[in-house]
Amino acid sequence: MPFYSYDDVLRVFQVIQDMPCEVSEELRGWRWAEPPLLSPYSVKINASDLSFGCKTGRLAFLRHYVRAGERAGESLRLGSFVHRVIATATAEAKAILYCRKPASGVDFFDMMMQGMLYATEVNSLPREYVRVLNMLWRRAALTYSSAYDKVLELSRYLSLDGLVSRVVPWICEFPIDGRLLGLNRAIRIDALVPPALIIEFKTRKPCRDFEITLAGYALCFESQYKIPVNHAVILYLVFDDDMSSFRVYENILRIDDGVRMEFVEKRDLFAQVASSGVDPGLPEVCDPYCPYLGVCRDGD
Repeated sequence: MPFYSYDDVLRVFQVIQDMPCEVSEELRGWRWAEPPLLSPYSVKINASDLSFGCKTGRLAFLRHYVRAGERAGESLRLGSFVHRVIATATAEAKAILYCRKPASGVDFFDMMMQGMLYATEVNSLPREYVRVLNMLWRRAALTYSSAYDKVLELSRYLSLDGLVSRVVPWICEFPIDGRLLGLNRAIRIDALVPPALIIEFKTRKPCRDFEITLAGYALCFESQYKIPVNHAVILYLVFDDDMSSFRVYENILRIDDGVRMEFVEKRDLFAQVASSGVDPGLPEVCDPYCPYLGVCRDGD
């Protein structure tokens, strides 16, 4: 990790099999046109709004009604960069397999590491971000080169599509339309393992808001594809202070009735605030990662 091999996917599915999750029919995404999932507001809020802890919903007021400018802090910039590296490394691995057909895992590793220089603008990055890039890219090269050798040992006569799906089992930045559930149309799931395992990457500290947002993604996926999503995964990437090493923590979640209703309640609060045009005021405690912290707490 943070790059899943086919063996990782099988391991996660085994854990999920041992984690039963009951979901009420009225809380399935395909029941979006009926209460309690039906959104009573015309405004479509950003899915990312829900990942911040704003108890009054002022974030939605500032973003959708006032349209105030955001100022992303360093932690949000790092998170965005990590997402971009993982998605780019995944795409590069697939491109190598489809277009260059390496003879072995060693050849694949060499091609992957050479590709880092072409796929990213290394010279324009801060030194700490170059370290992050090197660590993540190397991890991708190691994970997928090992997986490639295993597939070749299994059979050298697999179809190209089948081979690629066994080496790189997920799709990064998978698009879903959130409008049926009151969210924006351009939702991007960090990674999807077909048919319906949703995976999100986080560099911030764990919080319930991430799980609520993930429930929203699951509901939107169900509304569009009519496939039940009972579980999902958050991969937390924790970097040390000088960005010279990192650890990954895997959290496999039940997308049960409780977290689905929390999503509905938070969505409705944010949509109501964004629609009303009335400033709901500051929450008692602001999320330290909120992009509007400088707007709300300027001068505190």
